[in-house]
Amino acid sequence: MGKFDQYGEMTAFALDAVYKSLTKIRALAGGGTETVATREGEYKAWDPEVFRVDKESEDNFVACVEAAGLNAVILSEELKRKEIAGQGDLVYVISDPFDGSLLYKRQIPAFWFTSLAVFDKDGNPLTAVVGDCAANSVDFATEEKAYTGKFVEGELVGVHEITPSKVTELKNAFLESYLMKPKFLYPTVLKYQPLLSKLKFILPNGGPAGFADVAAGRVDIYFAVGQPYIEIFSGCAIAQRAGCVITTFDGKPIQFEDNIDQCYDVLCTSNQELHDKVLEELSQI
Repeated sequence: MGKFDQYGEMTAFALDAVYKSLTKIRALAGGGTETVATREGEYKAWDPEVFRVDKESEDNFVACVEAAGLNAVILSEELKRKEIAGQGDLVYVISDPFDGSLLYKRQIPAFWFTSLAVFDKDGNPLTAVVGDCAANSVDFATEEKAYTGKFVEGELVGVHEITPSKVTELKNAFLESYLMKPKFLYPTVLKYQPLLSKLKFILPNGGPAGFADVAAGRVDIYFAVGQPYIEIFSGCAIAQRAGCVITTFDGKPIQFEDNIDQCYDVLCTSNQELHDKVLEELSQI
């Protein structure tokens, strides 16, 4: 029996893969800052550099899929799309191998994450894991629930179920939205100022960790503006399993698709009452 098998086969696979990614990132000790490739075309054209930490984290995930013998389509930031022939039913493995690359490049030790999720061939989430590189912790989803824990000497300890907040008033709400690049900062702040001005606090991060933060009650709202495919689907299942509410900005359910080039406006909140209030604000903008 493997060390994570109690959480189910796919969650055990994802936890092991993220643990290995965290271990690899920590072993680099800040030495993964060199540019090893440059993205071409429209995909993330505003952020073209691929750093060693990105590539090594992604290579780890591919190796984990191959070692597990999964019949998989990998959708990931650098590879974009890779098919791996294996055993069993087709699954989609979606990863943001290293989130926080520019902060890592400048060695600012904040908002460094690595994440991986698995969906079945019909687009149903089987698991998702978001690893915090600084804290060596994980938030993760099984097919039933969402949990948090911490890796200590290869073991997952302190595991407990996570619960979203019960905040229902905008004036008391913490909102998370990615604001660290000018491409996102100015359009988000200027367009959505009527909503943002009503909040108590704004955390300028996003990506898969945004969903985990709402699930665990660290923030009340994740406001994902124009976020790439991998940033959404590598983490959203954690919020779903925790009982959070997730829709597009016009209140429709988010739909899984095999299209890594897609971007999304997604709203994730801790409860339906707060969600309705944010949607009402959006309807006025």
